[in-house]
Amino acid sequence: MRISPTTIIIGSLIVISASFVRQLMDLLTSYLGEKGFLVLIGALTASCLLFFLIYVIKNAHPRVFRFSLLLLALIIGLTLMWKIEIIEERIHILEYGLLGWFAARDLISRKKKAKGIILACLVVLLFGTIDEVFQKILPYRVGEARDLVLNGLGGLWGVFLYLTV
Repeated sequence: MRISPTTIIIGSLIVISASFVRQLMDLLTSYLGEKGFLVLIGALTASCLLFFLIYVIKNAHPRVFRFSLLLLALIIGLTLMWKIEIIEERIHILEYGLLGWFAARDLISRKKKAKGIILACLVVLLFGTIDEVFQKILPYRVGEARDLVLNGLGGLWGVFLYLTV
């Protein structure tokens, strides 16, 4: 069991993006307006979901029950995510879900499934903690415990989605 470079790159990009994502969101909102920006985020989320489902169907060939469980987990996660009022926190769920998926892919094996799940969750929490500490250092960002919880929930969602495939 080891963490792949892809997982490390995804986690690092999440942390690095903390330094510029707020400015990018403000720029896009100034051009598109609040509703336009929400539409853009919704379209990006839907596109990612579509690519994810195509990947699962093409590569994993899940049985009907597992695919139904996967769809249910996706719907519940996306519904809860969409109920979060602050857009950045919605994005936290998605990006840490992706990180959780890749960490689970790297660390969960058939022989040591429980250990792999715990390690994948710890990887997500490590990157989430680094992200929030980094944001606390930046003068124009805020590192909060609430965000750390959302990061962890997103990661757990990603790990669960991996387990359903």
